[in-house]
Amino acid sequence: MEIPRTLVLSGHFPPESGGVQTFTWELVRRLPADRVVVVAPARVGAAVFDAGLDFPVVRRRGYLLFRGLRRLVAEYGVDAVWITAVAPFGLYAPLVRAAGVGRIIGSTHGQELGWFRAPPTRAALRAAARSFDALTYLSPGTLPGLREVAGDRAGLVQMSGAVDTGRFRPGLDGARVRWRHGLGKGPVVLSVARLVRRKGHDVLLRAWRDVVRRRPDARLVIVGDGPMRRRLAESAREAGGSVTLAGTVPAADLPYYYAAADVFTLPCRDARRGLQTEGLGLSVLEASAAGVPVVVGRSGGSPEALVDGRTGVLVDASRPDELALALHRLLASPGRAAAMGAAGREWVRGRWSWDAAAARLAALLDDRPIRDRPVGDLPRSRTPWTETAWHSRSS
Repeated sequence: MEIPRTLVLSGHFPPESGGVQTFTWELVRRLPADRVVVVAPARVGAAVFDAGLDFPVVRRRGYLLFRGLRRLVAEYGVDAVWITAVAPFGLYAPLVRAAGVGRIIGSTHGQELGWFRAPPTRAALRAAARSFDALTYLSPGTLPGLREVAGDRAGLVQMSGAVDTGRFRPGLDGARVRWRHGLGKGPVVLSVARLVRRKGHDVLLRAWRDVVRRRPDARLVIVGDGPMRRRLAESAREAGGSVTLAGTVPAADLPYYYAAADVFTLPCRDARRGLQTEGLGLSVLEASAAGVPVVVGRSGGSPEALVDGRTGVLVDASRPDELALALHRLLASPGRAAAMGAAGREWVRGRWSWDAAAARLAALLDDRPIRDRPVGDLPRSRTPWTETAWHSRSS
């Protein structure tokens, strides 16, 4: 893989966990290590993590990622920059261009839609868009707002996240997870996401009352952490012990949570009058890779994470009754659920490839034509973050 000397400017980088962090890491570790330098915020445990990498990471306090940028560009001979999250870090693009960088790529993840709809931030991003050579988007659902802001200033290219189908796969033993949380032998519904409003766990807990009324042995496990945890814990206590808030879990354990599940749900919906939407939903792809049927709320790009009626069910997750009915029907039809899970596994294996996404990023950085066909295995950093990080989705 050939790329120019590239500086990755990221506010979302390991050892911090989350969806955008996973997206950034899985792509960066597939780029040639001798052509990459990363600028990222200082985090607890960062020094230990960085020591195992084959490429340099420059840590900055807070989000002052642009500090010393001109010196870094000169020191590392930087020809291209990838800004891994346009909101808010795309606002640095004019500073990057002023530092003498010839090519700038930015990635969007769905949360930018809220920025696009608010006049002050829309104006700021529209001005910054002039400095980008290309902007990437996760799914067609997130494209219209981006096109309105970018206009014809930058090329728009789809570059989605993906899933490690070797790590997330059917056949793993979820018994340890069931024992750890006292889930018993009944059906288990799993959700993996950051605990923020747009992920919809508040509505899920309201829907769960109806699910557990029909299936008293059913259990709900929610993996993740975030600002809504205290409120969700209060609601969970009303469910009579049928709900477990597992918090963050070691990434090495996460595949076994999917293995313990009969159904997965990401009940996302638009929040704050459409200012917050879902970009895609990497945890949905992980569940499908593990052979688990999915129930997904309609928001932003979330419909792209499943094939409705084949790998799972797309619902209006702002309505507890619709969400409860979809979950109940899958729990009541194990054969249908198993068929959806198997179809999801095959769909993910054929459609969602980190290697193909990395090849697309490399082509963008090098200003080469984009190839849509999958590519073979590519070089990786020797540090497998996915085996050591703590899991808490943020996008």
